[in-house]
Amino acid sequence: MNANGIKCTALTKGILPIKLAELSKENVYGITLISLDETFREIIEPNAAPYQDRINSLKVLHDKGCKTWVSIEPYPTPNIIDQNFTAILEAISFVDKIVFGRTNYNSEITKYKGVKQYYNELSKQVIDFCNIRSIEYHIKDGTITEN
Repeated sequence: MNANGIKCTALTKGILPIKLAELSKENVYGITLISLDETFREIIEPNAAPYQDRINSLKVLHDKGCKTWVSIEPYPTPNIIDQNFTAILEAISFVDKIVFGRTNYNSEITKYKGVKQYYNELSKQVIDFCNIRSIEYHIKDGTITEN
């Protein structure tokens, strides 16, 4: 595709091969990352690559000059897993773009008291984090809502 002038965007729950760095610098490579907890990954994404392996492969491509991004979605509420969101953001602070989105179509999410406020606060945290570090960001539609 690159030979025909077509830029590619990849998103994976796997490990990005280093050979991608040899392709067009217009391509963009990303991973999904909703946690750093491997026990949670084994339950929610049992056949996906370990979180740190995903991050490491993305960092290698970034260090080779590739454009990189992370999709933090569908992000769970604390009644599903209580985790340190700042630690997740810090683990990917090298990327060029962060996409953040809430979990949809899951009854457990709506059971969490203050779900709208929770996602509003996390969205603001992503925006502030990205603005401070000059990282591009996108907050998915429906993630920020009125209380």
